[in-house]
Amino acid sequence: MVKARHPSDKATHSQLKRHNRELVLRAIYHGIADNRAALAQETGLAKPTVSELVAELIDEGLLAENGHGPSGEGGGKRPRLVKFVPTARNVIGISLSEERAEGALAFLDGRIVARHQVELHGAQGDDVIARLADVINGLLAQLDAPLLCIGIGVPGVVNSDRGIVSHTARLGWYNVPLASILSELYSVPVYVANNTELAALGQFVFGPAGEMDSLATVLVGGGVGVGMVVNGTAYHGGREIGYLRVADQSLVDAPPDSEGRLETFLGWHYVRQRAAALCRAYGSDLLPGPDELTYLHLGYAAANGDPAALALQDELSRYLAQVFAWIIGLLRPDHISLAGPMADYGEPLLAQTIAYTQELILPDLVEEVTFSLAESANLILMGAIAQALQYELGLA
Repeated sequence: MVKARHPSDKATHSQLKRHNRELVLRAIYHGIADNRAALAQETGLAKPTVSELVAELIDEGLLAENGHGPSGEGGGKRPRLVKFVPTARNVIGISLSEERAEGALAFLDGRIVARHQVELHGAQGDDVIARLADVINGLLAQLDAPLLCIGIGVPGVVNSDRGIVSHTARLGWYNVPLASILSELYSVPVYVANNTELAALGQFVFGPAGEMDSLATVLVGGGVGVGMVVNGTAYHGGREIGYLRVADQSLVDAPPDSEGRLETFLGWHYVRQRAAALCRAYGSDLLPGPDELTYLHLGYAAANGDPAALALQDELSRYLAQVFAWIIGLLRPDHISLAGPMADYGEPLLAQTIAYTQELILPDLVEEVTFSLAESANLILMGAIAQALQYELGLA
C-alpha cells in the first residue's frame, strides 16, 4: 500500500539544492566524474545546474580547478577538470568509553592529523562532559582548516536522530542532550551515535571491509555491543547487547546478581576477576595481577602455553561464539569483525570462537563468512568522522 503524500511533504528548494550538491560532491569525491559535462551525465542534472553548484563549491574551497582534460573523440574544447579538496575542512571524531575520551582531528578524506585523549578516572555526569570538552579544546588548538563538525561515539543507548544519550549507566548519563550542549558550546554541528554503530561504519567506509555489502562489528570491552552495515547501508541501531542472557552458563559460576547476562561472562570487569581465579587454580608465571592485567598480557600468556590464559581463552570463545551464531543466523553477513580490547587476545581466540560457532549453527553458513580482528578506538573515531561527513556533506 502506497500512502499519498501531503503537499507539505514535498521537498523544499533548499532541500533539493542540498541533495543536488551532495550528488555532485559524491561523484567527484569517489572519482566517478572529474568535469562539469561528466557530472551532468552521471548525476542527471542539467549542465547549468551543475556549473552553478561547482562554482559555489569552488568558492567554499571544497572543490578546485585541476587543469584541462583531453578532448573528446570528435575534438572540440578540452573540459576543465575539477577535484575534491580534502584539506578544505577539519572534522573532529571522538570515542568515549568509561575509561577515557579519545579524539582525532582529521581532514575530509579521513586522514588523521592530530590526536588528544583524557582519562576519565571514574568521572560521571557533568564531569564527563567537562573532560570531553578538554579533548575538543586540545584538538581545536591544532586546527589546520575551518572546523566542519564534530562526531562522537558513546557507549550505551543513543538516539542518534536527536543527539541524545538516553542511557549510559557507566558514565552516569540519562537523557543527556549531548549534541545540543556541545553544538551550543562550539557553534558547529555535533552528531552523536552508539560506539558499536560507529565502529561498523568506520570499518565499512575506511577499512578493508568496505569492499563488502554487509558486515557486523562485535565490540567487547567493558560491555558487549554489535554494530551492523547491511546491504551497503549503516544500520542505525547498533547498541549494547550485554543484557542478553547466554544459553549455556555452565562453564563458570556467575555472580548471584548477574542473571546470566552476556556482559557477565565477556565484560572486562568479570574477565579480570576470572583470570585471577584461574591463576590461583592453575598457577601462572606469565600473568600479572588484576590491576595490571590487559588482554595483551592474556594473549601473550596463551601463546606461550600458560594454562590459566588458555582456559580463559576457551571460556571466552564459547560465549563469544553465541554472539557470532546469533549474527550469522539472523543477518548472514559477509564479514564479522571482533573489535575492542578483547581483540588484543589475538588470532587464537578468534579461531577458537569460529570453531565453536560451527558447533552452534550450520558449518556451511559459517564458512560463507570472513572474520577479522580490529582495533576498536581507531574504528570508533573513524566511524564518528564518517558519520559527520555523511550528515554534513553526504559523502560517506
